[in-house]
Amino acid sequence: MLKKPEETQVDDGRKTVILQPDMLPLTLSAYARRTDQTLKAVQHQAASGFLPTMRIDGSKLIYVNQAQMVMSSLDAAGWNVITPNKKYSI
Repeated sequence: MLKKPEETQVDDGRKTVILQPDMLPLTLSAYARRTDQTLKAVQHQAASGFLPTMRIDGSKLIYVNQAQMVMSSLDAAGWNVITPNKKYSI
């Protein structure tokens, strides 16, 4: 569920929109199914650092960090990306 974006001023005078996406992390196998890839291909992308991953509270499962994917995409597009909590970064 997305919350209503908030706007705030940053030091350089540009407006920044604060997005708070509510995304569940996907296991590597679930991500492979959703993107029509083999599990081995997705594991290789994760191991190579091309796919942001995370582990939740010491779990053995590796998850695709979808929130980080969104943040990286916005940053690459030139948006002024601010993360209020580094807990969800890679």
